[in-house]
Amino acid sequence: MKVTVPSKLMLSGEWSVLEVGVPCIVMAINQGVGAKIRPYKKIILNAPDLGLENISAEFYGGKLSWKTQLDEKQLEKLSISKNAIELPLQYLESKGKKTKNFQIDTFSSEATKKLSDGSVAKVGFGSSAAVCVAIVAAILKMHGFNLKEKKTRDLVFKIACTAHYLAQGKVGSSFDIAASTFGGVLVYKRFDPDWLVREMSSGKNIQNIIDSKWDTLLVEKINLPKYLILLVGFVGYSASTKELILKMNTFKTEKKEHYWKIIDSIKTITEKLITAIKESKKQEIMNLLKENRRQLQELSKASQNNLETRELALLADIAEKNDATGKFSGAGGGDCGIVVCFDKKTAGKIRQEWEKNNIYPIEIRISEKGVG
Repeated sequence: MKVTVPSKLMLSGEWSVLEVGVPCIVMAINQGVGAKIRPYKKIILNAPDLGLENISAEFYGGKLSWKTQLDEKQLEKLSISKNAIELPLQYLESKGKKTKNFQIDTFSSEATKKLSDGSVAKVGFGSSAAVCVAIVAAILKMHGFNLKEKKTRDLVFKIACTAHYLAQGKVGSSFDIAASTFGGVLVYKRFDPDWLVREMSSGKNIQNIIDSKWDTLLVEKINLPKYLILLVGFVGYSASTKELILKMNTFKTEKKEHYWKIIDSIKTITEKLITAIKESKKQEIMNLLKENRRQLQELSKASQNNLETRELALLADIAEKNDATGKFSGAGGGDCGIVVCFDKKTAGKIRQEWEKNNIYPIEIRISEKGVG
């Protein structure tokens, strides 16, 4: 059996989505990953993207343990995969289902770009979340779950969300898990992380936690206006999201009032943008994204995090010079920026200027189907 899932790109709501009740707009894109699974005499994981193959494991007593000897670096690389295998098996057992052993192979088609110095770089579309979704979905599919059903997709999301959140050290909002699971363009509000940690620490049956209502969670599909053109540019390097989060947490703790002023502004902008998108108000969409950039610049400066780097600023400045609007997408500090316009001629000019400035255009399209 084969499962493929899309990756993600953020349109609006960077950083603010980490707070409960604050929306973001995330797009599932066709640069995705997947997993192949087949019944086998024991559990075997092949993860060539991580440089790890033929990794043997055993699921016993509700726990997954690696039987292949691994060093600390390899164990860290496999932390998400371990949770993504262990949690669905725990869930299946708690439902009274007999679990099967299997061989699972992950694969990635995540976009890479050849840089001006001849090297090749990944462009940062959130493949770890997509791999997590693919593994969870493949295991459930092999055990008879229909991935086309909404209730199965909800299940995939909650299990993958829990697996990824815990493996990442209890950071992140899981908007990327949502994009990989449901596809399309989503309005997303996160689960309550404190609630999830309390539930997981309470000794409750995993089935009860996963099957319960996650009160603050919102996943709603919306459609972008028909003539909206989305451009994506890669600046040639990536940043450590974990390091950015640590600095942001320091800013939040030490300058709480300033932090919340910016977060509330981004929240208001994103809420207005959701309405403008639903009503196809082109100029309002452009204006709100421009204001979103200004607030992210303020967040970058106030947190001393360098979220909008020189290259990401240039990417967006080129857009504004050509009567479009641009901003970084995701955590910032590197990776990709996006531009929105409604004119093909404008889009062509921006791409040309990017290329002259070593900003690498990435061809993407919205992936509507999600996991499948």
